Amino acid sequence: MVRYSKEHKEETRRRILEAAARAYREEGVDGVGIGELMQSIGLTHGGFYAHFDSKDALVAEACDSVRSPLAQQYFEWAEEVGGAEGLRRVIRGYVSRQHRDDAGLGCLMPALAADVSRSGPEVRASFTRSLRRLLGNIARLLPGGRRGNAGDETAKDAVPDEALVLASGMVGAVLLSRAVDDPELSDRILLAARRFYMAEFAPEEGTSAAQE
Repeated sequence: MVRYSKEHKEETRRRILEAAARAYREEGVDGVGIGELMQSIGLTHGGFYAHFDSKDALVAEACDSVRSPLAQQYFEWAEEVGGAEGLRRVIRGYVSRQHRDDAGLGCLMPALAADVSRSGPEVRASFTRSLRRLLGNIARLLPGGRRGNAGDETAKDAVPDEALVLASGMVGAVLLSRAVDDPELSDRILLAARRFYMAEFAPEEGTSAAQE
């Protein structure tokens, strides 16, 4: 019987998580089978259970621990400048053609919300934690009077309404832009949402909301 080192097991677990997160964003939770997933990274179906108790356990951990490369990039851009300009960078990046067209690297919220709503408590709790992180990141970029107790997850009112509205709008715009079969309508959804949310939450005279 082959014995693997702790480091090897951790690396294999990481590979499974990253492959699962990308596949779920691209194809949805129900569209990805365990056997297919394991085969995609050169592993056997049976080997899955050495790392996870069930598919729900994998989905939950993928939601909770695997960060979206694109979303991380948007918030890193925001941190470079902070304030209103930082928030504009997040809105321009998130509500964009790039994010719409690359679901595999994008935020899990628009990709998995519908699937998660039909999932069990473990998956929904994990998704909720990820949403709270997104809300906290947005809230910290809001103008001072709108931030509330951003970042204090122990307070029931920690997340200001403005962050809830902005997150919901950005996620919804990306979701709808991916769902329609009319490219022009898809682009208009993104542009209209981007313009509206930038004007409402991070206004700057002369700033163009359009993003090619």
